[in-house]
Amino acid sequence: MRFNQKYLYVKFTKEITLSDPATGEVWYYSDKPTDSAVNTSINMGEIRAGVSNPIVAIIPSDTNVTVDITAADFNLAMRAYQSGGKHGYGAPTLVCVDVTASGSTLSIPETAGTPVAGQGFSSAFAYVQTVGAASSVAGDGAPYAIDDGDIVGFTASSGTKYKIWFWVDKATTEYATLTSKFDPAIANCRLVQPVYANESGTPGKTDTQVGNLITVVPYLKLGGNAGVQGSSSNNSTTSVSGTAIAYDNAVVEEGCSGCGEAGADLAYYLYVPCDDSGMIEGLVFVGGSITVAKSSTTQLQPYLVVNGTLVKPDPAYMTYTVSTALTGVSVSNAGVLTAGSTAGNAEITATYSEGASSPSFSCPLNVTVSA
Repeated sequence: MRFNQKYLYVKFTKEITLSDPATGEVWYYSDKPTDSAVNTSINMGEIRAGVSNPIVAIIPSDTNVTVDITAADFNLAMRAYQSGGKHGYGAPTLVCVDVTASGSTLSIPETAGTPVAGQGFSSAFAYVQTVGAASSVAGDGAPYAIDDGDIVGFTASSGTKYKIWFWVDKATTEYATLTSKFDPAIANCRLVQPVYANESGTPGKTDTQVGNLITVVPYLKLGGNAGVQGSSSNNSTTSVSGTAIAYDNAVVEEGCSGCGEAGADLAYYLYVPCDDSGMIEGLVFVGGSITVAKSSTTQLQPYLVVNGTLVKPDPAYMTYTVSTALTGVSVSNAGVLTAGSTAGNAEITATYSEGASSPSFSCPLNVTVSA
């Protein structure tokens, strides 16, 4: 037995976006992923009882959704988010300047920058090398204190050119700090993977991609991988890894709590086709008719039929007309039907269209205004 269906294949990773869950500010974007994986796990929670101790119930628990992505690009910001450290620009940076001594005292020109202590050091100091001479760690590795730009303790030869190394706060130096207390950031993660199908080619179509699989993890606690690799054969990559955590919706939803709730959404899979023409099969009103009391209002709810499934349409694409009139009956653009003071029957026609170049779908609704 064989059924007619389109087989889809997911391969490669197209792009990854991490953003602030509270504001939507993009923290990291890359279209250079080399591999990605979204994995799930669960504890099936077997309960055994009775003779021979068989399984009598299974209560799932400890659900887990993890994301592991490797991108070929190098990114310092992601190292900061992975570790919970700081990221920015303007940090102590080792620089050098060539100075020709005019006497026995060697000084750093004011235009070369203000000497500061380097990372991990408690004070500013400098190294001095003689230009044109051999340099050794033992000979030129001595640190010299700096006093108002003067190199303290170094005796220069007038007319000799020296190279002075020291630290300055350089505005263009990007930095990320790794603190002793790692607390990785929580990010909104959006992963896009191409979807393919074995379809015959059409003019202008260069591949068999038919859509994108989008994975959204609203709250991804990053995993703390802020490392840097210095391999001679492989480049240092950027890791985007973490675990989905449950979150509370800030918007109050209708209805009350009860048994059998699905729990918080940890992640979403979205398949977005490149060409969605022909996917909508029609527009319907469930039941085909309604009864409303005189001088009352009710909200109309048509449904699109998509692959045999009922889907609420975007109200912005809906229009309504009273095709069989009854005194006092009207429908707003938002689908709110208002009945007049006259009892009888009317007919409403709902139309869905996404634009002038898109197909439109219509369906009637019989309306009875009761006395």
